[in-house]
Amino acid sequence: MNNKENLDKNFISAVIYMNTADSLDGLKAFIENLSSYMKERFVKSELIFVDDDSSDEYQEAIREYKKSNSDIMMTILHMSGRQGMEKSMNAGRDMAIGDFVFEFDECDFNFPKEQLDIVYNTCLKECDIVNCSDEKKNSAGSNTFYRLFNKYSNTEYKLESDNFRILSRRAINRIQSLNRAIPYRKALYSSCGLKLKNISYTPVRNSDYKHNDIEKKERRELAVDSLILFTQVGYKAAFILSSVMAFVMVFSAIYALIMYIKDIAIEGWTTTMLFLSFAFFGLFIILTIIIKYLSLLLELNFKKQRYMFESVEKL
Repeated sequence: MNNKENLDKNFISAVIYMNTADSLDGLKAFIENLSSYMKERFVKSELIFVDDDSSDEYQEAIREYKKSNSDIMMTILHMSGRQGMEKSMNAGRDMAIGDFVFEFDECDFNFPKEQLDIVYNTCLKECDIVNCSDEKKNSAGSNTFYRLFNKYSNTEYKLESDNFRILSRRAINRIQSLNRAIPYRKALYSSCGLKLKNISYTPVRNSDYKHNDIEKKERRELAVDSLILFTQVGYKAAFILSSVMAFVMVFSAIYALIMYIKDIAIEGWTTTMLFLSFAFFGLFIILTIIIKYLSLLLELNFKKQRYMFESVEKL
């Protein structure tokens, strides 16, 4: 049994999105590994499991574990219907009371326990936010999204695909003080003004979890919303399109004039082509300006994104 005098005195919270467990056995293994680490390392800790319309057997597994492990605080946060990972994890983070808060977007313990110490010590000594990623988990879709995001965003730190992270209480207070909705947590974390670090680990096993159709749709919508809100992708696309239309206009105008000079144009065709070319060019210029202004407004005034939870089950 550990001597409490040798344990870390910081209060640690862990917020877990339980929907991403690959199976019931996978969830049980995650709970066992994470709770044993918490008890071996810290005097006080809590585990907050976010139930975003997850399986009843997952919830029952947590309750059963708590019955035989009364020495760790455990809570199930029941969301009011499915609301997606971002809102659900925001709710769990806001409920956490720890000095440091782990966020597990994936309920999969495919890393060595020592990795949790590495992440915690890095946050304790060097920075306020530490992202940790599986170095072998890089899908083509994720790589494309992060390349676009990092290229066209103004965030101070580059984003990567990660599995979990830790935030200091100062980072959480900073985020809450911004008084903004958080459509994409990682983007706000990287631009909140505090030091952030990305580290990776070699997985001890391959994950069997696969996103279902609902989750894939949510991830696509989040990717599109994030690129619009946090980057200049929309403006760049409109600018390129207007440039192409400008080239088409010039080409059409030259062609129409040549046809007129050679006196082989159909009556009224030249003026019609010139008018249409100029009109479309002007239209795309106007749309580019409008999109630019809309992007600025979105950056300055995010729509409020509230989460709704049904109940808090203290175990």
